[in-house]
Amino acid sequence: MNRGYVHLVGRRTVVGRGGRRIGLLVLLALPVMLATLAAGLFASVAPSAEQRALSTLGHADGLVSQSDPQAAARLAEELGQRAPGITVLAIDDNSEFPVWVKDRTVSVRYLDTDWSSPLMEDRYRLLGGRFPSELGEIAVSRALADAYGLKVGDDLPYRWKRDAPARIVGLVESPQAHASYDYLAAPGQLRAWPKTGTDTTNVLPAGYGLLLAGDQTQMAAARNVVSEKGLQLESRLGIADSRTMIEREPALLLAPGIVVLGVIAAGAFALRMRRTRSEFAILAGIGVPDRDLRYAAVSGAVSASVIAVPAGWIAGSLLALAARPALPRLTDKDTAPYDPLLAGGLLTILLSIAVAALAAVLTSRYPAGLPARERARATPRSSGRARLWAPVLCGLAALGLATAATFQDDEAVSASAAVTAILALAAAALTRIGDALSGLARLADRTLSARIALRAFARDPRRPVSAIVIGSVALALTVGILGTLSSVTAQGRATYVGSRHLDQVEALLYSGSDPKDVEQALATVFPAGTPVVRGTYPVDERLLKASTTPAHTPPWSVAWQAGGDFADRKQMIEVVDDEKTFNALTGRPWSTRERTALQDGRVLVLAPEYIKGDRVTLSMPASLPTSTDQEPDTRRDVSGAVLSDPVNATTATRASAYITTKTARALGATTVDYSVIASPTNRVPDLEERLVKALEPVDVVMADVRIETGPELTPPSLWYLLLGLALAAVVTVLGITVTASAAELRGDLVRLHRIGLSPGTLRQIVVWQSLTIAALAAVLGIAAGWGLTAARNWPADVPVVMDWTAVSAVLALTLILGAAYGALAAPRRIGNTLNRTEA
Repeated sequence: MNRGYVHLVGRRTVVGRGGRRIGLLVLLALPVMLATLAAGLFASVAPSAEQRALSTLGHADGLVSQSDPQAAARLAEELGQRAPGITVLAIDDNSEFPVWVKDRTVSVRYLDTDWSSPLMEDRYRLLGGRFPSELGEIAVSRALADAYGLKVGDDLPYRWKRDAPARIVGLVESPQAHASYDYLAAPGQLRAWPKTGTDTTNVLPAGYGLLLAGDQTQMAAARNVVSEKGLQLESRLGIADSRTMIEREPALLLAPGIVVLGVIAAGAFALRMRRTRSEFAILAGIGVPDRDLRYAAVSGAVSASVIAVPAGWIAGSLLALAARPALPRLTDKDTAPYDPLLAGGLLTILLSIAVAALAAVLTSRYPAGLPARERARATPRSSGRARLWAPVLCGLAALGLATAATFQDDEAVSASAAVTAILALAAAALTRIGDALSGLARLADRTLSARIALRAFARDPRRPVSAIVIGSVALALTVGILGTLSSVTAQGRATYVGSRHLDQVEALLYSGSDPKDVEQALATVFPAGTPVVRGTYPVDERLLKASTTPAHTPPWSVAWQAGGDFADRKQMIEVVDDEKTFNALTGRPWSTRERTALQDGRVLVLAPEYIKGDRVTLSMPASLPTSTDQEPDTRRDVSGAVLSDPVNATTATRASAYITTKTARALGATTVDYSVIASPTNRVPDLEERLVKALEPVDVVMADVRIETGPELTPPSLWYLLLGLALAAVVTVLGITVTASAAELRGDLVRLHRIGLSPGTLRQIVVWQSLTIAALAAVLGIAAGWGLTAARNWPADVPVVMDWTAVSAVLALTLILGAAYGALAAPRRIGNTLNRTEA
């Protein structure tokens, strides 16, 4: 037969006409469109390497930062000598700088430098006024000004120097952080404030940085100088390399679209092979060989994918381009330069067409139905191939699980094997869908429409299985993403290590506030009975008298005893006089042995690395951290120390040992209350607002308050983007699948109508079949999604935590949509289409 005619036959039968053709094209185009949209949006949201470097370095080539302004000045001088001609620009910063806004303290990001320097060009966008050039002038971000009703000409002083001038002369915006609270000052302002005004001065830890710019020779010399001093030079290349693989290559997000397309294409072609085979059987009856019919099926599939895949890519690209103007309002940062992802798009189109063709090959082995020897039988013999596949796939799953367990130390191999096992189990479950449908058919004898619908499925399971495959893939992706979001968040909180236990609130007394007043104020924020204790450590009395506030006095520490790379390490000692304080610091009550050791005047050591036998080495500072002449710590060995029962990592991170006030005095130290700690059992609503109102009157600013919320509870926006796209795929794919399944059923409905079934009963048949498809797809998809989450988490020792409320919502949505789509897809005027359908 002529190849052109065979291609025409394939296009007319496989692709179809009207709504049937549109449904297939949309099914093939949808995964490509969603993947292209996701990749395009992420490429627009993820800042480019130049944008990242500009937000950190401006137009400089490197940045080195120190905590001592004198050391930074000496480094600048040495750089000028050893790298002649290099440009060095001082920049001072503080990420939690307290400013006084009307009646409260607000923490802002502080920067002061020479804003007229070419190195700072484009670091901030000037929206109004000008950059500060003289002491007493500042520029603030538009977000800060809008939040507190500030404008050019207003004052926004430093919290501890409220009578010092700080007049706003400009409004700015950070290109990569539109919503940040930025506070820009003239060069030298941070160092000049202690000499200005009459308010108390609170010493703030700050970064004193140097921006460097020069040619390759100058920067190489600067890098040598910086490395000799044990410092790190942050360069533009390092910032570019810090991006993730997805940020560097957003086109990788197109790969899942190709995989999903293959599954959907296989399901879609199998779904319509029932009608196609009846048409091919007629052609086979008049002598057309199976080879030509198979070519027709594959040719029709390729012709559909050639139309649908480029259309999906173009639609996704146009949607991503149309969404770009709205992204800055959603992400609070500038969009990245537009990248059409042409190379990735072309590769996606070619691979998607190849995958669609492969799906057509796999689903059209016998285009006219059964092979000739089977067609000759009056009652075709049921194939045992599906039953044979089940044990094979279960064996593959067992092999995958065994491989994952064997190579558990290799996370990549273990995860890949586990995912393979889950996919094999899902495929094995699909081979038994026919048995499940037969079981459901036997249970549906009470209702005529349900009995007809489910028995029709049981007689010919190809159509429901194909539809269930398509729906379950979309649902598995959705549930897998939900599981990943829940599991990662739970794992982050379960393994979190910080300076405080989760949900604790600590008010640091850097401003010199009375601990008793702060303790009373903090207690009003939380429910009655919430434990509130003081953080106390031993200090040298001489240094206490010389310190600006007691909490700035350096504490006594215990020196590391285990040797190795941490031989010079030391960690502070805390004072514990009662079980309430011990419980707040460790998260558990003390044991009898620990209580006895403390009350007997012993040093209770929290980690074995700090004790040798029963001896510890105390490290006592000899000078203040702000002193220009730093003296080495005084060391002193103390015997009789006791190792505590095991403590968690957070406890060991905070302190190395505990002693009582009596023991501290016996050792020659005095004690200082440096903080007040509250340990609520539940989160308090509007916590920050409550803390501001309670602590401002006692001169504790929010910059000195630590709220231990743990890891970031909001996952990256990419996950929410993928979740939204997956839900959109569920809604769309389910609708198209149910509609296509109902369309394939029309011939049977016509015949049932002719023997007397009413249109209402026929609609109920379609709804029952649609609900069955949706329910089985939901069960299989949720199980596969949970399995994929477990396969991803298990090799990394991450527990599987599923948000079952969200999963239940997805399940309910799936069933409601299944019923609704079935009701909409049921024919309304079936009597008028009888002759045309039979023809």
